[in-house]
Amino acid sequence: MNEFLRRLTEGRAPWGTLDVSPASRGLWQRVRLTVYPPGITHGERRALHVAHIWPVAGGILCLFGLVALSGAGPVLSLAAVLAAYGAGFAVTARLTRDLRGRSRVLTVASEYVGGEVREFGDVHLLRTSVGRLTELENRRRSGDVTAVTYEAEWAAVYDALPAKTAPALQDH
Repeated sequence: MNEFLRRLTEGRAPWGTLDVSPASRGLWQRVRLTVYPPGITHGERRALHVAHIWPVAGGILCLFGLVALSGAGPVLSLAAVLAAYGAGFAVTARLTRDLRGRSRVLTVASEYVGGEVREFGDVHLLRTSVGRLTELENRRRSGDVTAVTYEAEWAAVYDALPAKTAPALQDH
């Protein structure tokens, strides 16, 4: 139960997020690894998680808000939920600005062209980092790693990632 509540409020893994999504019509896939700075608190992880899920979660909350405010008229209810949705972005951006600046982000894009896949970005570093973090997370969940060892291995992956990354397709 504790792990379920932690995942609900702080995200899948304490070390950060891994997002796989289509980037555009021409790109087949975009993979973005975000590794939080080691040593962040539960509250800081919660703030980063809320900022990460706000676009979808805030939209769902706004739909419920529209239903709840339906008696106030369409213009007023729409204005209220849009203001709340925008405020959610502003608040989460302000609360997480420093943490997002210290987080390490690595993005790789894959494009399917002429029957072959072309990849842009540091694919090897991404695969290595994701493999290490996934294995570390599995060991944490099974109780095979101490909290100190967990954070030390997380820090090693964090330190291996570049502090600032250029956009994946800048040179192409």
